[in-house]
Amino acid sequence: MDRVNEQGFSREIFDKMVSDKLRLIRAELDLTQDKMSETIGISKKTLVQVEKGRQTLGFTASALTAVLFRKSEIVESMFGDSVLEILDLIAGKRQSKGWYKTMGGKVWWTELERTDHFSLQKHVLTGHCRIIDDDKFLHYYSMDLAEAQKRLQELEQADTEQQGL
Repeated sequence: MDRVNEQGFSREIFDKMVSDKLRLIRAELDLTQDKMSETIGISKKTLVQVEKGRQTLGFTASALTAVLFRKSEIVESMFGDSVLEILDLIAGKRQSKGWYKTMGGKVWWTELERTDHFSLQKHVLTGHCRIIDDDKFLHYYSMDLAEAQKRLQELEQADTEQQGL
């Protein structure tokens, strides 16, 4: 069954996006069809069919491709620095605490709210929300805007209390 978020973004859409750009990703990385198929765990025959647009990779191979090559200009042009968050969300994880530094969200994100120390942003493609701090570290993400707004206030309050100690 296709899991779709409120904005209609799904596993199938993700798979199609990555599959449609597979040849460009491979070319950017200067990989042969043999090496690319070996890296993402598919047959060369399947890779050729995908590159010709006759089939897609399937969600698992698309996810692996996007994660392995997330620093590729092609992948970044599709998903920004949010590949892992997007995969979490369409795989069914509704929220998670982050652990990594983001690029800050100048291209793929719209700021919805700002507190003294945090920014609540919405992804322009998937519509999911995230909270990052002033140093651009991810603290939270979710598809539920109301929950994200509540979490923003909790984070700000906890941060203010900690600085007051």
